[in-house]
Amino acid sequence: MQIHKFATVMLLSTLPLFSQPSLAAEQTQTKQTTTTTAAKESGKLNLNTATLAELTTLKGIGEKKAQAILEYREKQGKFTSVDQLADVTGIGPATLEANRDMMMVK
Repeated sequence: MQIHKFATVMLLSTLPLFSQPSLAAEQTQTKQTTTTTAAKESGKLNLNTATLAELTTLKGIGEKKAQAILEYREKQGKFTSVDQLADVTGIGPATLEANRDMMMVK
């Protein structure tokens, strides 16, 4: 009986060690969610932080064009204006105008 109680106490004392990695993951997820939430609250997609999936929600932007936007951002740096999106291969004036009110640059 004593050994059973001792084993139970030892097992319960190690539980906090198992939960630490999940706490770190939750903190990271909260930070990302906060950034995404701030962008959504304004109702506009930030071209400098948007993910591939977020970019594909824009009108006329499929996976290939979204990938081209990400590659442009990696090579050229952050967008300084929404108009700069027209410099991305495959994005024309019509696509830019169709999405202008849904995008921002921060």
